[in-house]
Amino acid sequence: MSGEPPVEPLAPGPGFCEIGAASNFSFLRGASKPGEMVVAAEALRLGGLGLADRNTVAGVVRAHGQARVQRFPFRPGARLVFADATPDVFAYPRDRAGWAQLCRLLTTGNLRARKGDCILRLPDLLERGEGINLAVLAPDGLGRDGPTGTGATERLEAALGPLRAAFPRAVRLAVAPRHDGGDARRLGRAAALARTWGTPLLATNDALFHAAERRPLADVVAAIREHAPLAGAGRAILSAHAERRLKHEGEMLRLFRGFEPAI
Repeated sequence: MSGEPPVEPLAPGPGFCEIGAASNFSFLRGASKPGEMVVAAEALRLGGLGLADRNTVAGVVRAHGQARVQRFPFRPGARLVFADATPDVFAYPRDRAGWAQLCRLLTTGNLRARKGDCILRLPDLLERGEGINLAVLAPDGLGRDGPTGTGATERLEAALGPLRAAFPRAVRLAVAPRHDGGDARRLGRAAALARTWGTPLLATNDALFHAAERRPLADVVAAIREHAPLAGAGRAILSAHAERRLKHEGEMLRLFRGFEPAI
């Protein structure tokens, strides 16, 4: 894979750029408004922010408006969630043509489903992925022992292979810490796969809110999504911590110690 042209940059600005930020436009998942994400990203002195809501670009206008006021580097995108076991993909158009492709892709998924849902499959992205930077998110099971870990690796490679072949300059592997005691193995396995497939490794928090104090709201919307009473929802639904928030570069360097190039 040597001799290929360098990978194009994903986000503007120096320092750590969060590519996995969700807002409340990720219905019943995100717990912060798009503008709040932008304000917090600037306060944390991030190099830039990418908004990637779940199968929608509905929140990017509000984020862009706030970023324009603050003169803060912002990239509009979407988090593509698939119906065929393909891992989630953060999709960021490089230009107007790429934006049109992303919108057509989301329209295809929306037309297949009832209102409020979106059904996407990997071939859809292979057909409409030109002009888009793609960061495949490592599944949570990556690095675990047993069938769960093997299945996560197989799912990831089944996506990386075709995407890397179709868009060799545009594919990355994103990985997020889960603070569950398995992050060292998860990061190590992700780094090994990134080397195997010739894809840059990117760090993300897979953030659902801008600050720790929004965790209670995130728990409330998760309970509503799962039709469970909040008092009895348990850890299968509620978060065990408030770590899925925006973080500054120093904290990310600590979490990705040994894997600093991903920052």
